[in-house]
Amino acid sequence: MTARRRRLVIVQPYIPKYRAAFFEGLITKLASMDIDCNVAASAPSGDQSARNDGVTPDWVTTIVQKRLTIAGKSISLGGARPVWKGADGVIVGHLGSSLDTYLAIADSKKSHRFKVGLWGHIKSYVSDGHPLDLALERWQLRTADHVFAYTPGGAQYALSTGVEAGKITTVMNAVDTESLTQAVTATTAAQARRFMDVHDLKPRRTVAFLGGLDESKRIDFLAEVLDILWLEEPSLKIVVGGTGAQASLLARAAARGQAIMLGYATPDLQALVGRVASAILMPGRVGLVAVDALVLGLPILTTDWPYHSAEAEYLVEGRSRLTSHNEPKSFALMIRNYLESLDGATVPRYPLSQQYPTIADMIDNFAGGVQKMLDTTKAKR
Repeated sequence: MTARRRRLVIVQPYIPKYRAAFFEGLITKLASMDIDCNVAASAPSGDQSARNDGVTPDWVTTIVQKRLTIAGKSISLGGARPVWKGADGVIVGHLGSSLDTYLAIADSKKSHRFKVGLWGHIKSYVSDGHPLDLALERWQLRTADHVFAYTPGGAQYALSTGVEAGKITTVMNAVDTESLTQAVTATTAAQARRFMDVHDLKPRRTVAFLGGLDESKRIDFLAEVLDILWLEEPSLKIVVGGTGAQASLLARAAARGQAIMLGYATPDLQALVGRVASAILMPGRVGLVAVDALVLGLPILTTDWPYHSAEAEYLVEGRSRLTSHNEPKSFALMIRNYLESLDGATVPRYPLSQQYPTIADMIDNFAGGVQKMLDTTKAKR
């Protein structure tokens, strides 16, 4: 007797370019396991829209997620419930302020067959969190059928709230490492020299920024640091791969030729940046850029700001990460000291064989968690 194919829906705020390869691979992997996967997502809004990285592949069901702002707090009013109607399970964001998450949990309580999973940081990394939100999110964790944590730190937090170990999958959040690795291998020294000549870049006097130019990355802090470095080390330049709502904050540095604004960074462009830069600067949130940095073989220079994302766990202090006090002058001094330490030496590069989370591993981890979730036998209510 042929097994019945099952249907899963994953709800996302929007689909950024860096997530497309993951979802495409996951959909294919799950199809081989007799699970049809559909992704429901809305269009990007606010700072997300300004990043100019949203995509709408044919495997996406477009929804409208209305939002309500009360006392400065944004609450998602949902919109994905019609998409998961009749499905065997849904995976929603682990958010205390998301109506879709509560609707999914409510639907799972009504049906013995329907399963709900939570996906996200799980632990509150990027903010202190409102006590009510944190309490609601702990309740969500204990009530859901399965938890998909980005990193081991999130999985450990779920355990501490009382979630059974068998109901937790550590996803090992990653970007499209295969495309970036191929681009790194294909980029030549001649291409790097031409790029440096065009932009008047000097060896061991070039750093990079990769990511969205928005508030979470603290572009205002970076601009202040560049002002300090301009007075102390005018030969130092930064190549910036990214777009966002706060790009204008770097206009002063760009006007004096200190910042080279490259726009959205494709894997080919990231690989080229990796050949000419000595480090990646990230005074704000260190997130998935940690994976990019490991593939590129560049350390991340950051601060002890307390709101780095889960993926900062992938970095090792003193090797793939250097941290200064959370103050512009301290950060500028660390940058200068690091670059001066490279004089007369080869810029340290990490071999591509070094362990880092890959998109293939992430797909396998996630698909295994989906199968566990859907195979779970729930007590009849």
